[in-house]
Amino acid sequence: MNVTTTLDGGTTARIPAHGEIDFDTLPLLRAVVTALLPQMSDLQGDLSDTPFMDIAGLHLLFSPTLCTGTPRGRTTDIQWQTDC
Repeated sequence: MNVTTTLDGGTTARIPAHGEIDFDTLPLLRAVVTALLPQMSDLQGDLSDTPFMDIAGLHLLFSPTLCTGTPRGRTTDIQWQTDC
């Protein structure tokens, strides 16, 4: 799993994930999201380079709170891999 982050306009963060998202890689993604939440109100995920995602990835995307109980920023744009 490789994660890069692009900040746009001070309130939006784009998070492209490269690799599989599962319970082993979920802690890294949670750490990235948790670090961005205090500063960003809008998170955009790019999963076009994510060939596999299990329930852990869905939990990250659609859970109303993180492990800390902190409310999430909103997720407005998720790009999915389309070459199935």
